[in-house]
Amino acid sequence: MNDTKQSRLQQLEMLYSEQEFTIQSLSDTVARQDREIANLRRDLEQLENRIQNLQNESGGGTDAANEKPPHY
Repeated sequence: MNDTKQSRLQQLEMLYSEQEFTIQSLSDTVARQDREIANLRRDLEQLENRIQNLQNESGGGTDAANEKPPHY
């Protein structure tokens, strides 16, 4: 009976160790993704500002792709 308990305890310890590793790995992944998202948001904001500045410099920001073609 003692061997069974010892074996079970070893299995539980191994499972705990594997789960601890998995949790740490997932935590690292979430932290990396959080940094990436923050960088992407910053880049997007910079691009939006550049677009706004270009539109302001071009005189009103009309978008040629959204303009209706002249009627014949």
